[in-house]
Amino acid sequence: MSPRTALFLVASWLVMPGQALAADSTELTPEKVAEIRRDEAQALSEVDEEYGNRKPSEMSTEERREAIDKQKAASASVLEKHGVSAKDYARYEARMSPADNARAKAEAQRLEEAAKAAKQPAPAQEEVQIQQGFNNENPVEVEATEGAAPAIEIGVPVE
Repeated sequence: MSPRTALFLVASWLVMPGQALAADSTELTPEKVAEIRRDEAQALSEVDEEYGNRKPSEMSTEERREAIDKQKAASASVLEKHGVSAKDYARYEARMSPADNARAKAEAQRLEEAAKAAKQPAPAQEEVQIQQGFNNENPVEVEATEGAAPAIEIGVPVE
């Protein structure tokens, strides 16, 4: 093996891990950041509800320490759920441009509207009667105007 080939091989080994790390950092998008923020806010609000939504000054030292530990665990579980390390998330969030922040805010609003729509009950659907054919008991209106009484013709129309 020539020295040039060996040098090329070693250089490629050094470059490949860098490309793999770059590929991992591109998986974060403003939309995904909005989802993570929303999930994290929900997890932190659950922890706050567990402690009665009290301020830290109203808690004892031991309760405050437990609350902080649970908040850290909740944040870590949200990041783990989304498959993102805390370091990559913080780095991406710090480097977000104003346009990315606007996209994240728009996505957060869309997620909020979708959650509200999911909570609302579906409108009651009317039962539709399906009729197979027609007869004297079940006449069919071919031309009807709104508000007018139905016109029933017996026999063959004369034209």
